[in-house]
Amino acid sequence: MTQESKNPEATEPILAPEEIDALMEAVVPSEEADALFATLPDVPQPEVVEDFDFEVAANSGPERYPLFSTLQQRMTESLKELWVETFQREIQLDGENIEQRVYADIVAEDKENPQVYFTYDVQDLGRMVVAWDLPLVVAYIDAMLGGPGEAYGEDSDVLSPVEMKLASRIGKSLEKLLGRMWTPVVAKHYMLQKIEVEAQFLGLASSSDMCFSVPFAIEISEDFKGHIQLHYPRTFLAPILDNLRTVSSDEVTPLDLAWQSQLEKGLDQVPLTARLEFGTCHLNIQQFLSLRAGDFLPLNKNEHDPAKLWVSSVSLFEAMPGSQDGVLAAEILSPVSQS
Repeated sequence: MTQESKNPEATEPILAPEEIDALMEAVVPSEEADALFATLPDVPQPEVVEDFDFEVAANSGPERYPLFSTLQQRMTESLKELWVETFQREIQLDGENIEQRVYADIVAEDKENPQVYFTYDVQDLGRMVVAWDLPLVVAYIDAMLGGPGEAYGEDSDVLSPVEMKLASRIGKSLEKLLGRMWTPVVAKHYMLQKIEVEAQFLGLASSSDMCFSVPFAIEISEDFKGHIQLHYPRTFLAPILDNLRTVSSDEVTPLDLAWQSQLEKGLDQVPLTARLEFGTCHLNIQQFLSLRAGDFLPLNKNEHDPAKLWVSSVSLFEAMPGSQDGVLAAEILSPVSQS
C-alpha cells in the first residue's frame, strides 16, 4: 500500500531528487557511486506485491494464541452440559471459528438480531460480555420453569421484568462456567455486572477496539436455532496474552539424565522414620482413663505372629520382633502387598 493511499495529505516524497543527489555526493562522487551500484547483482523483484495493512499486522488474531482456542473448547463442553441439564433432553451445541472483530461491528449486529448481553467484570482485567440471541434466553427461562423450552413471543425485542429477573440466574450460572474455564490460565472471579438488551449501553470498549469473538451455534430443534457469543476486548486479554501463546504438545520431552541423577541423590538423603507395630486394641474413654501401672493391654495377636513395619501411614513389610546384640530388633520377612 503506498504512502499516498494511507495518508492522502502526504503527496510529496520525503526527499526531493536533488536532496538525494546531494546526500550521495556527500558520501562519494556520483560517477563512483554509479560505478559501485553497477557492480552489485540485480535484486530479484516479486511478481506480485500485495498491499500491506499495518492495522491488521499490529493486531494479531486468536490463531496466534493456541491456548485460547483450547479453553473455548472446554467452554463448549460446559455449555452443552448446562443446556442438556436444563432442557432435560439432547441439545446440539457446537463451537464455531473464533474471529477477531471490531467492536463497532459487534454492536451493529444488535440491530439485525435482538440480543441479551451478560456483562462480566473481572478484577485486574476489565470487562467482557456474553451475548445470547434473545429467543434463546426466553426458551431457556421456559425450560428453567419446567416448560418445554419454547420461545414464546420470540418476535419481541425486549424481556419482561420477570424474564429479566430470571435471566440473572442464567448470568450467575455463566459466572461459574467462565471461572472454571479460565482457571488454568488465571484464577479470577467473574462477577455479573449487568444485563442489557441495548448494545450501545454496554460501554465495553471503543468502537474501533478489536475483540476476540467466540461463537457457539445452538440447535434446540430443527426449527429453532440460535447463537451465543463470547466477546473479549483485547484490552481485557492484554495482561494474559503471553500465557495464551502456550500450546500443549504430544512430543516426548528428552530425558535430562544429569537432572535425574541429582534428583535420585537428593531423594536418597530424605530421612524416613520406620515403626514396628505389634498389634492394636480398642478402648473406650472410660477404660483408657482408668489405666494404671501394671495393667495389661490385649493386642489380639499371638506371641509368634509377625508384626508390621510401617513408614508413615504405609505398611511395607512383615517383620518378626526379636533382639540382636542386646537391643530390640525386627527381622524383615516379606513385603506387604499394596493392592
